[in-house]
Amino acid sequence: MNFFNRDRGLLFFRVMISLILYSNHGHEKLFHFSEMLTKIADPLHIGKLPGLLFATFSDVFCAVLLLFGFKTKIASSVIALNTLIAFILVQHCDVTTYRGEIALLFFSSSMLLFFTGPGLYSLNLSGKKAQ
Repeated sequence: MNFFNRDRGLLFFRVMISLILYSNHGHEKLFHFSEMLTKIADPLHIGKLPGLLFATFSDVFCAVLLLFGFKTKIASSVIALNTLIAFILVQHCDVTTYRGEIALLFFSSSMLLFFTGPGLYSLNLSGKKAQ
């Protein structure tokens, strides 16, 4: 049995990305929602509440879906959209700042999972290996 394989790599990557996203971004939004509402930007001009609800959905619910490898393509596309908006409209495509770099890394990570799928070690209910 080969320890180093694609599916174990995807499991490790999925778990790490989802835990980092939740612990550094989702937890704060979930447990300090009111405080975040006063600080969050409104780059799409849809209102702070809808923007924060979407970001919370991305950073909490979609991060949990990624953790378990369930509905990975949907979850990763939501995270990709959220972080792309943050990178372009909030960070102004500036990779020289910490926040810009992080947004771009989360965007890239979620796109990788969108294209690869969750891998074998997931709650992918199709019963097939992700292709």
